[in-house]
Amino acid sequence: MEDIREILRGSLERSLGALDDVDRLAAAWTVAAGSRMASRATVLGYEDGVVRMGAADETWMREMMNVKERLAAEMARLARVSVKEIRIEITRNTRR
Repeated sequence: MEDIREILRGSLERSLGALDDVDRLAAAWTVAAGSRMASRATVLGYEDGVVRMGAADETWMREMMNVKERLAAEMARLARVSVKEIRIEITRNTRR
């Protein structure tokens, strides 16, 4: 049986074409990060291959820093946007 995450990834990849880059990356973020991490951070912006992310606190920022290369690769693959780097800052406005 195919893993539900793989089904979601395939569906997401097919449905993102009409969105702008930031919206595609924001949609890809939830799948790339998983629900727990995604609920503690959000895509703030995108320019020239750099994704700006806001993390809920220092703990989540460190967690994201530990896996940011994997996250960048997965977000780029899902959103079909060039992601050279992820920059993470602490914001208190992330959804929970």
